Formats: sequence, C-alpha cells, structure tokens
Amino acid sequence: MAYAFVMSACFSCKTPFSYNPHRVPSIRVNGEREPICEACILAINPLRIEKGLEPFAVHPDAYKAIREEEL
Repeated sequence: MAYAFVMSACFSCKTPFSYNPHRVPSIRVNGEREPICEACILAINPLRIEKGLEPFAVHPDAYKAIREEEL
C-alpha cells in the first residue's frame, strides 16, 4: 500500500505544508480552493468565534497522508 500527500503554501501565511487534499480546511478564492495550514486555523478560529461565526471544522486526517488509491 502506498501513501501520498499534497504540499503547497498556506493561503494565509504562505508557509509550505503537507495535507490531505480531500480533508484540508480551505477557502474559495476566485472559484479555486486554497488550503489553510493548521497553525493558521488554530489562530483564526478563536477570532471567528469572537465575531459570532462558526469556526472552521478540521477533519482529524486533514494534515496526514492519504492512501494513493484515494487520489
């Protein structure tokens, strides 16, 4: 069994990180999904809650490798 992950820069902080492309939290920018790293999600969620917004949900596998056949 083989595993894979996607690596790109976080839309918010621009730091490269790896993630599961089906589970990573993201936002839409010009119709494209842009991934957000875990550090940024942890920083953004309290601010969203303060403003009465729902926090971004983070799947437990969001920042883990994905089985190759799931790509």
